[in-house]
Amino acid sequence: MSAELMPTDEQDEQVFAAWKAGKGQRVIAREMGISQTAVEQAIDRALPSFSQQTQARAYKRQLFLMEDLNTEFYAIAKRDKSIEAAHLCARLNERICAMNGWTSVNIRMDPVAAQAAEQLSDHEQIKRAILGMARGNEPKSNGNGAALAPPVAPSADGENPS
Repeated sequence: MSAELMPTDEQDEQVFAAWKAGKGQRVIAREMGISQTAVEQAIDRALPSFSQQTQARAYKRQLFLMEDLNTEFYAIAKRDKSIEAAHLCARLNERICAMNGWTSVNIRMDPVAAQAAEQLSDHEQIKRAILGMARGNEPKSNGNGAALAPPVAPSADGENPS
């Protein structure tokens, strides 16, 4: 077999080059006279290890490259008033935001929900009304609890029914 004639590193490089060029593992195995398992192992040896550390490093590198591209195309868009560069800059920004966990789903704001969030809850409104009356600083209150009682029409003889 030809696999025994060449060193493993050299064979791994040839397998990886063929795989990178788009050939399938079965075709590579047949052409090189090795097993499909040997092809898989050669590809695994040629690729970097897959760990949390290498994933984080690859993620950071990709994020850096995208931010760098975004900076370049932003400068082009501003300088040349280029619509294409501005569009690409916007798309890159979307990708960068998505990589950082910001999507249209978690930054979308419902105007009704935003207004409701600004208003006090019923419980808080009641609490403030009670505290305002107790302290005597409620605008409708004169300090005697009249704000709690419903308005009463005066009696015919002019006396208050209470």
